[in-house]
Amino acid sequence: MKTRFLIAVFTICFLSAFSYSEDTISSKDAKNFIGEPKIVRGIVASVFVSNKGTVLINFDDVYPNASFVAVIKPESTLDYLNIKKGVTLTVGGLIEEYNGKPQMVLTEQGQIIKVE
Repeated sequence: MKTRFLIAVFTICFLSAFSYSEDTISSKDAKNFIGEPKIVRGIVASVFVSNKGTVLINFDDVYPNASFVAVIKPESTLDYLNIKKGVTLTVGGLIEEYNGKPQMVLTEQGQIIKVE
């Protein structure tokens, strides 16, 4: 019984890791996946909070040259304080286009997958 349980746990972990790597793309490649749900990973170039409270997390380069932007709306309760310039950030969700650039609006804490 324990053996079957361990095999099941191992299989689930393996498949989860495989699907994570399959759906994970570079922030520089996000422009090729607009309209698709993906996991995006890249280096944070800057974190900007507008005077209205919108948080813009620019990847790879600062505004206006960011390759990808993660957006947190002012009404959100997401914790983004540990996201700083230079960290590797992994986020998940639908890639949208805004003013010709790829972006992802983060609405749930679970969309911030990893901060390294």
